[in-house]
Amino acid sequence: MVFSLLAYFFSMVAAFAIVMTTLVGFSDTQLRTTRSSHPAIAVIAGSDRDALTNSEKAKEAQKAAEARKALDAQRAAEAREDAKKLARAKLARERKQAALARQRQEREARNNAFAWGSPGQYSGYSGDGRLYSYAPGFGR
Repeated sequence: MVFSLLAYFFSMVAAFAIVMTTLVGFSDTQLRTTRSSHPAIAVIAGSDRDALTNSEKAKEAQKAAEARKALDAQRAAEAREDAKKLARAKLARERKQAALARQRQEREARNNAFAWGSPGQYSGYSGDGRLYSYAPGFGR
């Protein structure tokens, strides 16, 4: 009696599994070959597939946004570096121009002093026309 009940139970489970496998296989082929004309059924039937593609698209969009953000950050860093280089070059150019202007002004002052006959600090002669020297006893 127990054996017959177990056999009956297993035969029902096996029959159920065969029927379900057949139905699932048939519905899969139907979904692949034809699109449903009813949008509500299509949404329900393809919701898992659409959710996966949507999540994949969202991940790709997020990666693209991160890549754009990284590229923008890199460009901003490069722009800051370029601005620093330009500022350094401008400062060096201004310093060079100031040094050249100072040299030009000293040269003009020296030329003017020679032109007016008073060599002053630019000559090795003292005010009385003699050669100036730091040597002890010279000219004393």
